[in-house]
Amino acid sequence: MSQFYQDATPDHAQLLPTKDTLTALKSDVTLESAILELCDNSLDAWKRSSNRTTSTQIEIEVNEGRDQTELVIRDTAGGIPREDAAMLFGLGKTAKNEVPGAIGTFGVGAKKSLVNLGLPFHIVSRHESADIGWTYRITEEWFEDDEDWTVPVHDAEDIPPGTTEIHIEDLNYNWSEETAEGLRDRLGRAYNLFLSEEMQKIRGTDYELNITVDGQSVEPEGMPDWSYPPFDGLHARRYENIELDIEEFDEVVHLHITVGLLTKKDNQKAGTDIYCQERKVAGRLRDDQGGFGTGKDRLGNFNPRHQRLKVIVELETEGDGQALPWDTQKSSIDRHNPLMRGTDHCRGVYNWLRRTVQAYFDMDADRVPRAFLEPYGADHPAAANGGKPEVHDYSGRSHVTNEHRPDTDIPKVKLVTQKAQSDATLLISRENAIDSGLVDAYNIQLEHESDRNRENLTQVTSEPPEEAIKHPHEIANQIGELANRHYDYGVYHPDELEDWEAARYNSFMERHGKQDLRIVDELSEDLPASRAELSVADRSQAATEHGAAVYTAKELEDDSKTSEDAEIFLVLGGDGEDERGSKVVDTTRRELISQLDIDHSASDEVLWEELKQRLNDTLN
Repeated sequence: MSQFYQDATPDHAQLLPTKDTLTALKSDVTLESAILELCDNSLDAWKRSSNRTTSTQIEIEVNEGRDQTELVIRDTAGGIPREDAAMLFGLGKTAKNEVPGAIGTFGVGAKKSLVNLGLPFHIVSRHESADIGWTYRITEEWFEDDEDWTVPVHDAEDIPPGTTEIHIEDLNYNWSEETAEGLRDRLGRAYNLFLSEEMQKIRGTDYELNITVDGQSVEPEGMPDWSYPPFDGLHARRYENIELDIEEFDEVVHLHITVGLLTKKDNQKAGTDIYCQERKVAGRLRDDQGGFGTGKDRLGNFNPRHQRLKVIVELETEGDGQALPWDTQKSSIDRHNPLMRGTDHCRGVYNWLRRTVQAYFDMDADRVPRAFLEPYGADHPAAANGGKPEVHDYSGRSHVTNEHRPDTDIPKVKLVTQKAQSDATLLISRENAIDSGLVDAYNIQLEHESDRNRENLTQVTSEPPEEAIKHPHEIANQIGELANRHYDYGVYHPDELEDWEAARYNSFMERHGKQDLRIVDELSEDLPASRAELSVADRSQAATEHGAAVYTAKELEDDSKTSEDAEIFLVLGGDGEDERGSKVVDTTRRELISQLDIDHSASDEVLWEELKQRLNDTLN
């Protein structure tokens, strides 16, 4: 084990690691991970100094010279006392155990980073209460001397109080605008909980942190674009302060889970994000690390129809952060950690995920059409809970109540879908009869179900009877038979029809030539004036001769549909004269559904969307 020693005088710092140990530090570190590790140290210094109640700045900049590139990382987090001068480089020597909730918990992260980024480097710092700062420099020659490993510590006057600077004098990596942009993106994701005002509001924190790279501020990843439908409990929720009291750990670990359905499918964002000590460790997890897969305490396999599911897991402790399920690089999760899998005496993260997330997982694209999520973003006037996740305090609790989960029966979704299907079949629109919070969902679903634009449907005020909602095709056929009887006699007489019936009657007449008909006030006795006057024979004939004249995405399944052929073509050259194409796949609907792992009764739209998403995922 490498050890650190500081001389009794404040003029020298002595480090006694082995040469092999320091060489090994260069492995498995990237430019981004090294810089993030040093930023972790800055955030810990900020916590040590003021418990993160003051504002602080982290600046990362590069100065290009003729023969070398200097990287500077500067923070205003409070500075490092002179007696801790070697803390940033002395292996095993750290002040982090003095900081409850520290991020940089492994004791070697900053040392790895400094060695990896480049030599020589020098560190300058001035504690906020000190009259003068200090500095020391590490060089290649220092590494080559196996006898004397003391480092002179000098006074530094030109540094403001509370500031620390790390200067990598000759950066080992190439630097470009693309490098800076990529680093800003990585920082925005890693420190999202520190930078995002939206996330801080739901967490009850108020950090004032600004991070810049080459003078440009880092933008946080922000709050997921969750949907907040005002029905069926489908809005996002947060379960916070869940207590994980594992016997072998010195302190309780607090778990927070925030879950919801995104307004749209998003392959770049869906899945599980996991934070430890407010620092993102892994994002967009869709495997067993994120709680998916099969077996005990698993949600099920994540597939394209779950690309609206977004879960955020946060683990925090005032104890030793090494107990948390992250690796030394803070880039992956140990799913076998007792906190994740649980023990005989304590439920683990995966068990809590199953109980809080399962209902959302089950609300996939097959069960909840996009119409019921897409319009209900945080700024929608009817958004549930004001467009914010509903927070439930689970401190001291061990069970999740049904009231804190979506209604998996989704009665409103089913009702509005059924109304949209029947209205599309009847060629009508009746948004005035729909609850205000459901109007947007109804309108989008109606356009999906219908083969014509919504503005071309007939606006009606009367409510179709229950039989028309449950059996719209049968009722549509009866109206069609009535219109056909009138047409055969050359008359037009919708006077005794409700406005919801007249829509389909008029559509039939317009398609067949209404202008050639006589408009009459009364019909002869042998002609029916309404559906009620159709004879039993007429209705039987309507059922056999007239199919639904409008396509709906939810028509009843039959064996012929599942066994029908499916062909996929590739077309090049656009719509012009150069257009050329060829059939690239010749299969059946049944086989395609099997390969895409979707329900056999899925609508054509779901099939097309799943196939399109699968192709996009493959090509991208």
